Amino acid sequence: MKNFTLTMLASSMFIAPQVIADDLIDVYGRLDYSVTSSDSGSATHNGKSGTILENNFSRIGVKGQSALNEDWSLFYKVEVGVNGASQDKGNNPFSARPTFIGLKHQAAGQLAVGRIDPVFKMSKGFADAFDNYSLKHDRLMPGDKRHGDSFEYKSPKWNKLQLGASYLMEDNYFKDSDVRKDNGNYQVALTYGDKFFKSGDFYLGAAFSDGIEDIKATRLVGHVKFDKVKFGTIIQQTELVNPTKPHYQDRDGIGFIVSATYQIDELLLKLQYGNDDSGTGKIAGRVYDTLGESALLVPEVSQWAVGAEYRLSKSTRIHTEVGQFDVKQYDDFDDTIVSLGLRFDF
Repeated sequence: MKNFTLTMLASSMFIAPQVIADDLIDVYGRLDYSVTSSDSGSATHNGKSGTILENNFSRIGVKGQSALNEDWSLFYKVEVGVNGASQDKGNNPFSARPTFIGLKHQAAGQLAVGRIDPVFKMSKGFADAFDNYSLKHDRLMPGDKRHGDSFEYKSPKWNKLQLGASYLMEDNYFKDSDVRKDNGNYQVALTYGDKFFKSGDFYLGAAFSDGIEDIKATRLVGHVKFDKVKFGTIIQQTELVNPTKPHYQDRDGIGFIVSATYQIDELLLKLQYGNDDSGTGKIAGRVYDTLGESALLVPEVSQWAVGAEYRLSKSTRIHTEVGQFDVKQYDDFDDTIVSLGLRFDF
């Protein structure tokens, strides 16, 4: 399987130019690594503390589309995570990332099947100033995982409004005796505007998830641009709906982040604060994984973070992040993050 993946990706880089022109095939990727210092490991990607090298979701992929007729086109993506730089991933240098195929109609929208970033996850846009790094919002609140064996529909945009829906093929996930199969296992999202700010100066999102990632959650997103300054927020109510998890009945609450960025030529300055009392985010999950049923109080996690990015070229940037997480009831899980990284996109 690994040899097949390597052959497929390598072959795609040498496709005849006329095929690329006809079918709009794009080979792309990212390498992003950070040297990170962590007190407890509660916030790092792999849960390790000390001074470590972190892989910030490096990847390589192929995506494209092919016109079938005047109204219909086929689109696809094949992407894998690149993990070989990590010592403990030497025998597993690739991991699953978005891989799907779909059909698109100008008037009816698009439908895809495979491993897809679901609409609840994607509704956040870029309101999180530290997405991909150890200070990102999923340390506080869940809802950022992608899933295989799923369908996703997105409508055409109408006056900057777009509707999306994701659905898990639950028979691929749960046995008939698993009570989680009774959940809806779907997500819906409504967005307004352009998260890249190419067609306007603000972006809004509202999303609901029922059962996917073992949560029932509602998310509201706002992101606005004023010249060189951007402000963002994510507000989320989350309830855990997996009866096998410790104290799942108590893990229900609200979380939020607020962020600000300021662009000065090639330098981007970043600031973020957040809090969550639902006991469902990544750090709270690590508390329960360690303490189990003895974690009698639901962890309340708060965060502050500052950072900067500097573009050396269109494709290359250096970035740094500094911040802290405070776990109110379990201070052994508090974490201080100091990180310096290099990112290259192609």
